[in-house]
Amino acid sequence: MSTDTILVVGGTGNQGRAVIDRLTDLGIGDEIIALTRDASTTHAQATAELGAELVEGDLTEPETLRPHLERADKVWATINFWAVGYDAHIELGNNLGDAIETVGGLEHVVYSGAGDQQEETEVPHLHSHYVVSERLRETGVPYTALKPVYFMENWEPIGIEDGMLAFPLDEETHHHQTTYYDTARASAIALHNTDEFAGTAYTIASDLLTLDETAAVISDVTGQHVDPYHVPLEDAEAEFGEEFAVMCDHFINEGGHTSFEANIRRIERDFGFTPQTLEEYLRENGWEDGKDEPTHVPGWVKAMQ
Repeated sequence: MSTDTILVVGGTGNQGRAVIDRLTDLGIGDEIIALTRDASTTHAQATAELGAELVEGDLTEPETLRPHLERADKVWATINFWAVGYDAHIELGNNLGDAIETVGGLEHVVYSGAGDQQEETEVPHLHSHYVVSERLRETGVPYTALKPVYFMENWEPIGIEDGMLAFPLDEETHHHQTTYYDTARASAIALHNTDEFAGTAYTIASDLLTLDETAAVISDVTGQHVDPYHVPLEDAEAEFGEEFAVMCDHFINEGGHTSFEANIRRIERDFGFTPQTLEEYLRENGWEDGKDEPTHVPGWVKAMQ
């Protein structure tokens, strides 16, 4: 068992709780401390039930991070773009980088951003994740950039309506997908193996399907026929919001009809696990019995509520 103290920044969110669960399950980290603005919230208490110690701090106030960073040997972090928006996302990432530099002495930082995060893109959350990731790399602490693609959990709130799965992708576009679980597995393994993973970057992807193939998998699992509906890009903003519309436009017109550049076999080879297929995800999350309520509520949905 690792004797590291691991600070999880974003520990009360979907990804953070999955990371804590994986760390605990794999016996990685002697102490796991989860940063939260308010330890009394329902989400914070759910995190504590996973075995993490809750500590209060706020990325808008970098000085509140210092005592927790001083305790830590390693840090896993993510920042929810959907909850704060483009400018604040970058500001919070800069604050975290400043705090890490001020403390010094950390052994490893792992940041979970977004697939295809890059300097030259018109997709706001892909660009801001790139900026934050580069800021953390600049701290000089051994650093790993993980870049999860579209989460299968997003299908939960989108759901099936009138026998259709609606999404703004055309018939030709192949869509890389992953899960909180696979991202958490990769995160835990990277944190445990600093010598191997520091200085690396990985796009985390688990399955690659067109919208038609996605609908067919859902049909097989649920036993109910599901038709794909390719929402026209001109209608996507009204149905899914501006950010999703811009992202899907990027996939179709800039990505060569493939969402995200990813190598699933590389994940399997380097991290030593077989990523979940969409079918496995659906069966493990109750889709065989129908979905009256989503098992997971993604961050972009919470931000719109």
